[in-house]
Amino acid sequence: MKNKLIKKLSIVSALVLTLSTSVLADGTGKMIEQTVDGIKSTLMLTGDKAKTGENQLTLKLSDDKNNPINNADVKVSVEMDKGSMGDMSMDASKPETIQFKKGHEDGEYVGTVKFSDKGEWKVKTSFMTGSVEKMADFNVDVVSSGPNFLVVGGFLVVTALIIITAGISKKNKKAIKS
Repeated sequence: MKNKLIKKLSIVSALVLTLSTSVLADGTGKMIEQTVDGIKSTLMLTGDKAKTGENQLTLKLSDDKNNPINNADVKVSVEMDKGSMGDMSMDASKPETIQFKKGHEDGEYVGTVKFSDKGEWKVKTSFMTGSVEKMADFNVDVVSSGPNFLVVGGFLVVTALIIITAGISKKNKKAIKS
């Protein structure tokens, strides 16, 4: 009886820990807004902060009446803020420009940019609306994309519970045979 209770408790604990770490790993995203000549541009990140490596960014454009702007030609480039580079020797090459594509919603444009290092970065956007080019710069804080210790810890606890349950089961089977 006690053995079955321990097994059930271990399984329930493993499921709860696994699901809770998955939920806590997801973020709601951060939005940074700017208005340029009556056009509201909103840069959306997938988490609170961008991480080193590739990040999917979304730029949402709307006019002064909050109507989405469709068919804009959106280009984005990123460069590290000069003040946050410190003593790093970065080459003076021109940053790569990424063409954003139309997103799922009206006025939404998506693309993937790569941040090579942590620190303050400028996301420079340019978009053509009609025959006029507009520009908006966004300051983005980039953090290291190291391991998520909450998720790793959750998996370690689940693994330990499985090993403990197996050990208790084996011990009880030996006790029953004797």
